[in-house]
Amino acid sequence: MATLEYDKRRALVTPGRLRHLFGARRVAVVGASGTSSWARNIVRSLNAAGGLKELVFVHPKYPELFGQATVPSLRDLEEPVDLAFLMVGPGRVDEILEDAAAAGIRNAVVLAAGYGETGQDGRARQLALAEHARRLDVTVMGPNTVGFINATAGIAPWAVVTERPPLKGAVGAVFESGSMARAAHEFAQAHGVGASLWASVGNSAVLTSLDVLEYLLDDESTRAIALFLETVGEPDRLLALGRRALEADKPIVAFKAGRTEAGQRSAMAHTGAMATDDAVVDALFRQAGIVRAESLEELVSTVGLFGHYPARPRGRRMGVVTSSGGGCNIIADLAAVNGLDLPEWAPPTVDALAEHLPPFASILNPLDTTGFGHARARPRPTKAEDDLMEIAVQDGGIDFMFTMMTPLPSSRPEDPAFIESRLEILGQIVRDAPVPVYLASNTCLDLADYPRGLLTAAGLHLLPGADLALKSMGHLMRWVDLRESVLADDPPARATPAHGSGPALTGTWAEDEGRDLLAAHGVPVVPAVLVTDRREAARLVTEWGGPVAMKVCSREIAHKSDIGGVVLGVDSPEAAEAAFDRILAAAATRVPEATVRGVLVSPMRGGGLEMLIGVTRDPTLGPVLAVGLGGIWVEVLKDVSLRVLPVSPRAVKEMLLELKAAPLLRGVRGVAPVDLDALTEVIMAVTRAALALGDRLETLEVNPLRVDGSVVEGLDALVVTGEPS
Repeated sequence: MATLEYDKRRALVTPGRLRHLFGARRVAVVGASGTSSWARNIVRSLNAAGGLKELVFVHPKYPELFGQATVPSLRDLEEPVDLAFLMVGPGRVDEILEDAAAAGIRNAVVLAAGYGETGQDGRARQLALAEHARRLDVTVMGPNTVGFINATAGIAPWAVVTERPPLKGAVGAVFESGSMARAAHEFAQAHGVGASLWASVGNSAVLTSLDVLEYLLDDESTRAIALFLETVGEPDRLLALGRRALEADKPIVAFKAGRTEAGQRSAMAHTGAMATDDAVVDALFRQAGIVRAESLEELVSTVGLFGHYPARPRGRRMGVVTSSGGGCNIIADLAAVNGLDLPEWAPPTVDALAEHLPPFASILNPLDTTGFGHARARPRPTKAEDDLMEIAVQDGGIDFMFTMMTPLPSSRPEDPAFIESRLEILGQIVRDAPVPVYLASNTCLDLADYPRGLLTAAGLHLLPGADLALKSMGHLMRWVDLRESVLADDPPARATPAHGSGPALTGTWAEDEGRDLLAAHGVPVVPAVLVTDRREAARLVTEWGGPVAMKVCSREIAHKSDIGGVVLGVDSPEAAEAAFDRILAAAATRVPEATVRGVLVSPMRGGGLEMLIGVTRDPTLGPVLAVGLGGIWVEVLKDVSLRVLPVSPRAVKEMLLELKAAPLLRGVRGVAPVDLDALTEVIMAVTRAALALGDRLETLEVNPLRVDGSVVEGLDALVVTGEPS
């Protein structure tokens, strides 16, 4: 990733420095022209936001721009501005930054592309830009960014089309794509999701997503945070910031582009950063307590829910009142998909509801108010769903209430008394409710200014359609579970890399060498003896008095069974001698270049479950632990749980229990359950062995790891190391 190392840029991206950047009320636009759409956009945005004190145009050729006089250089300013917005090509950025530093300007936004996204030369140019900014002590946002909106302060150096003032709110958002930042902001504005800060970091030469995330954690006006990531770097820092967010009760919702291989390649081309496996990203988000959205709309809807509804439900039991029978069916289906429960109403609630419904009504959850409910006269300006929801929300068997509202008028009617009074009453019902109440529109239609104003005045927020609403509530409950899980566990300490553990090998280790490494870190392994003579193999069969497994042992043969290098169930001295000869012959024939150290002989084990415990090094996120069923099952079922190392014993147990095969671990059909404490202890020992290899680690795998009650032992080991970085 073409970003300056954190230690080198730390002084430029502290929350204090970013408060100055994002609070810039005096802005200089450098290099704009009267025909530039970028320039027109930024002028509109700055004026619409309302908090700007001074706007200066800097250009050596044009004496006037947008009706005001220019200055030829930043050095010609009478006093420094808070922020320089650079609209120059990449060839002039460095000199403009020098002018900014000389003028006492400490913040710059760089619009120019042509850096890390263009390939190796562009990445080198981007790193040179970052080093230049560090020497000048200038905080740079970008390059390849459209800027930011600080709606709280009314400041918007935002170089995209702006039609209205930004909505103020409690959502902070940081994007690694300018076009997606724009699209998501427009969707948020259309659905009443107000923001504190909306930022596009572009290629992140100096200022990264995590720097803005840290700023938002300290920002008092931010209650929830949206992240749009094309790549994931600094995993340790993300984990630490995620924990801080949980402790501060500031939910983080993330959208990560590049789930597929093609998507990862596209993300790499866009940012010039290294992509990583999507399943590992899922694991990292889970460990950091971050909820992952599947679309831009879902990202905005979910973070909007968190930002507008600070109260959290106690559990997943949802009460529903709606004016549509078809809506009841839709909501019930969506609730099941998103892990939300629909308990029956308590008898007192049924009795209270029955007084307001016809005898033929089915008083179910979800509750249809029926046409009769709409036709009834009522003593106040409300609708049937309002009155019945006010009754149902008192039910002690629900944790939150959801109602799908009938459409609101798009403009102020001739007689607004009913709708305006209704929204005022509904706001009071929601405030008085003993549990959170969530409201949604029927479909994902934009909110016009009039209904948005009514909702805001009443203290209400309308989620955009039933589908996004239920997905958002499902994410809300997943976040509640994640928060409890992560905060219940002490953060594991990052191990100091050890460069000297084990033999100084590059490539695949022989199995006996891998077994020695595991045993040295407390991993129990089935006994094995390396023999170089057929008679020694025969002697071991006699000595152990039972069938043995025999395997070729060579650094050049990682997958022994593929070349006929494994013989199982050897139960006599004669069979051992024959197996010895057959294994060596197979190795010589199939892998003639291999140096064979001998044949490993070990007693056969029966019963129990076979598991896989593996650690591989992700190029971006570092060592990753994989746990699943072993043997052939890992390939057939693909039932694997992942975590980025280090992990705690508690996290390892969670990994085991989230497997689809978890019922096998608990014991089924008379089979004894697995001792999870014993298994967890062995898995922790495997991670210690892997981490002891430091940056030489490529792969360490125990497959199978046999588990029978409290007996846990490795039957095979694969270790692959590379050159230390």
